[in-house]
Amino acid sequence: MLSKMANASRYMLPVVFFGYAAAANTSLFVSGDWKDLHANLEGFLKGTVTREVEEVYKTELPHRQPSIGLLGALRYQLLGVGKKGVVVGADDWFFTNEEFLPQTNDPDRIARSVEEIVRVRDRLAAHGTELLLVALPHKSDIYAENLSGVFDKQAGHDQYRSFVQLVTQAGINTVDSRPLLEEGKSEARVFFKTDTHWTPFGANLVAEKIAEAAGSLTSWENTPYRLAEAGNVSFWGDLVSFVTDEDYGSLAGLDQEEAHLWQASAEETGGVADLFGAETEFPVVLVGSSYSANTNWSFAEFLKAHMSVDVLNVAEEGQGPGTPMFNYLDSTEYEDQPPRLVIWEFPTRYIAQDLLWEKAPELPAAAKLAGYAAALEGRTAQ
Repeated sequence: MLSKMANASRYMLPVVFFGYAAAANTSLFVSGDWKDLHANLEGFLKGTVTREVEEVYKTELPHRQPSIGLLGALRYQLLGVGKKGVVVGADDWFFTNEEFLPQTNDPDRIARSVEEIVRVRDRLAAHGTELLLVALPHKSDIYAENLSGVFDKQAGHDQYRSFVQLVTQAGINTVDSRPLLEEGKSEARVFFKTDTHWTPFGANLVAEKIAEAAGSLTSWENTPYRLAEAGNVSFWGDLVSFVTDEDYGSLAGLDQEEAHLWQASAEETGGVADLFGAETEFPVVLVGSSYSANTNWSFAEFLKAHMSVDVLNVAEEGQGPGTPMFNYLDSTEYEDQPPRLVIWEFPTRYIAQDLLWEKAPELPAAAKLAGYAAALEGRTAQ
């Protein structure tokens, strides 16, 4: 019986697809704008007609978006695959393909990142500001057991370890979050199944560790913050869009993610006096990617509660960790009132991306080579 059902399901997708194609093309020929096509011999030879037909299909195909979502849902149900951009693991665990780029563990890219971070550290130090780097591992590293053998489970892990080793050797104050997340996942999920980001549980684990590390770097007048539950939010994971449209997520057999929100409220109001009596509104600034910017993860709220200080969150979504840092350093806000501490949340999967350092100030070629060589020398010495 099961074999008959499997055989029947094998032909379901082609039947649905060709049935829809026939109906859609009939509709196009009846109502589509074909009158302006240059159907002549010269047009066919030069490809003009082909390009014009493609444009009609792109702009006038009826039910184009719903059909894409529907076919995506059916494809996932029958074949268990998505579009380019997502790696489908076991039990509906999704991973971004950015974690599996060929250049993930490129020593030159890692060395370049270390050098840029050292430059940021020195720039902050010139204003009396400490830097605390928070390295975040690949989701596919923490949940490697959900990946098939086709994918390299070790590259992301090796990249992370090399990166943390190098920044530590370079004297960068660093929080190594991997052990926390690896151990914490036995208690609750530290990453969402169908989203690239950490859960509030994972974010809270790392925030506690940051508070411990920050205490040895600088000081401020403590202002107790009380954490309170702020409700729940349901959302489709950002990787679902690489499988189907949100309207068809349930049809694909997927579930929405659930995030438990938290809010930190100061038990006492008023400015925070610095060591010299001046008022500093935000002694701590949080810079980073959507792991910090998206309020669904409550990361900044956890930092306030565990550090007993107000935190200015200047993280940005969709920019990676590099651009938000340089945007902040170039802002009048930083120039006018540098903080005591900058926390830099840094997902290491971005090291493989070309745009990570696109806003970094230019250095002379010789200085670049010297810096990268020094970083690589430190790496090979271990």
